[in-house]
Amino acid sequence: MSRNHKFFVGYDDKLPKADRRAMILTGGASLLGAALIGAKLAVHQGDQGSGNWDQGKVFDLTGRVELSPYPVLRTAAIDGHMRSVSLVCSNKCGVDAQLTPYEGKSVWVRGSLIKRGRHRLLAVVSNADWIGAAQNPVSLAPIAEEYLGRAALNGEILDAKCWTGAMRPGEGKTHKACASLCIRMGGTPWFVAKDKTGKRAVFVLTGPGGEAIRQEVLTLVGEPVRASGRLIRRDDLVQLRVDPASLHAV
Repeated sequence: MSRNHKFFVGYDDKLPKADRRAMILTGGASLLGAALIGAKLAVHQGDQGSGNWDQGKVFDLTGRVELSPYPVLRTAAIDGHMRSVSLVCSNKCGVDAQLTPYEGKSVWVRGSLIKRGRHRLLAVVSNADWIGAAQNPVSLAPIAEEYLGRAALNGEILDAKCWTGAMRPGEGKTHKACASLCIRMGGTPWFVAKDKTGKRAVFVLTGPGGEAIRQEVLTLVGEPVRASGRLIRRDDLVQLRVDPASLHAV
């Protein structure tokens, strides 16, 4: 080896200019490439939604329990309007069994509010003291049911609690396993349709007679789905009543 040949020695602070230049260029290019890749990934991330779940704020809500097709508390004590507030478990479980003795009765329910847009859910506290008979009967009008017509929609089957605010994001294939487990364990399946402008419409997904369907839709949860059926408004919620066998991936 020639005495004039430049050779890099780790403990020598005299790094050859050619090597120094190569390292600067390579390092700068790597940083720039990482920044561009990060920016591209961020731009293509799905909308996490505006859902919110304030678990630190627990309160009592009074109303009447309805279990069909999925548990709700019909109440006029929230936002100043009559609402059908879906009742859900704070964990991956259902509340149907605990609510059965209270069906059609006036009760108070203790929990934390999950909200997204106009949609409201109450996640009951995880102990034995989250429900009881109301001191005074709750007076509400009978459930108003209105046929809105038939619809064929493209959308996604989601767990109501996750999508509304318990998880962010609470949709898409990355959330498929979580949503499937929640629905399997007693969660409420919703069908969220989205048009070309990105505007969403949310429906309570039921069977053709307005009955609950959970096991029947598990394989399609979190996937793009085509659903055709009748739209039925019950109070402030709209059901999409479908034959589960007619649901198919798109």
